Amino acid sequence: MGPVGPMGIMALAAALLAGCRRQAEVIPDTGHMVFMARCALCHGENTKGRPGLYPPLEGAEWVNGPPERLAAIILDGVQGPLGNYNGVMPGWRGVLHDTEIAAVITWLRQGKAPVTAVEVNHVRIETEGRNTFWTAADLQNLRIR
Repeated sequence: MGPVGPMGIMALAAALLAGCRRQAEVIPDTGHMVFMARCALCHGENTKGRPGLYPPLEGAEWVNGPPERLAAIILDGVQGPLGNYNGVMPGWRGVLHDTEIAAVITWLRQGKAPVTAVEVNHVRIETEGRNTFWTAADLQNLRIR
């Protein structure tokens, strides 16, 4: 096969951009589906939580803060007081794929930049070997390189 000309490169670029647009359109739907299957039981179908039991996610500092923090919470869970709630959220490291976690974060943070599976995978690698839940203090001090 010979070298690809300018028209071939432009066609390839257009196809790649179309694929990116389609992926961006799919992520919120995927995020919502994963949320409904894995998170809604505790955090409510409307993300408003279960008063006195599980915190709301809508407008939450942990959701709207750095996406790396939210990825860490989803991967390894959290325990202890967070605001008015004092409980345990299990980690999903061994259950959810990076693409699913990225989709949920993107869906929860509607209006903010999408989070990619590559970003989630970076958090996964940086926090590999963690064998305990996060605490509020841990999360405040979390620094992902």
